[in-house]
Amino acid sequence: MEYGYVRAQTGQNLKRQISEVAARVERENIVVDEDRTTQYQALKEKLRPGDLLVIKSLDRLGSSFEGILREWTLLTEGIRADILVLDMPLLDTRKEKGGCSVCGVVQEFLAFAAEKERQRTTLQAQGIRKAKERGVRFGRPRLKYTDEFIAAAKEYRSKKISLEQALQKTGVKKSSFYYHIKKLAELGYLPIQST
Repeated sequence: MEYGYVRAQTGQNLKRQISEVAARVERENIVVDEDRTTQYQALKEKLRPGDLLVIKSLDRLGSSFEGILREWTLLTEGIRADILVLDMPLLDTRKEKGGCSVCGVVQEFLAFAAEKERQRTTLQAQGIRKAKERGVRFGRPRLKYTDEFIAAAKEYRSKKISLEQALQKTGVKKSSFYYHIKKLAELGYLPIQST
């Protein structure tokens, strides 16, 4: 049996993916996940030894090399299904295509990439920890709610001044101003508005 799997990712065209996989697999056998991988999990339950899973690219199996390696191993060794990656036709694990050697090479590459990814993440975490120890702050800078800032927010909320005037008085950008208006309401400086 041949199945196709398509997963949406930010900025990617789902229809194009489906049409590329549909050129190889019947449409009724294509599984689509738009936000989570619930359909993929159900598809794995259906797969049997010798079935073929067609995917557009390797990253459909996971968002990290470790995740891709885990899924590749589960599919090829656990379930003993075959995989065809359309973007990389050499990644075809079917025996008549030399699949046994492909599986081993792919697994070794993914294991290597997963280890490098872990090392990079560890180094990044160490760098962040050291920066925090030196007093480096991450994220949005804290704004002190001065009496002038609160007064301008109250005037804006009571429609005594325009948004532009409030921004000029407070010295913040529009998106930040709305954030701080909400924060001031949560802190009790302003009445909470119903939406």
